[in-house]
Amino acid sequence: MNESIVVTSGKGGVGKSTVAVNMAVAMAMTGAKVGLLDADIYGPSTPLMFGAVDYKPMLEQEGDSQLIIPLEKFGVKLLSIGFFVDAASPV
Repeated sequence: MNESIVVTSGKGGVGKSTVAVNMAVAMAMTGAKVGLLDADIYGPSTPLMFGAVDYKPMLEQEGDSQLIIPLEKFGVKLLSIGFFVDAASPV
């Protein structure tokens, strides 16, 4: 069974990323298959929390398509908008 948990808020600075990262790692520690997508274009902090600020995703060829391979750390597969932009520049 595939289940999704979404952490969201209409206000910034309330700890959404912290809650999402801690939930993801805790669920992975129980043996669950966990993926985390950080789509925060204003300040993607998830790469920092996972110690992966310099990580650049790799691509894998599958047929005619290229697939983005997520980072896997602490049992969590992770993709973040922060992996695709310069940390010193606004999105």
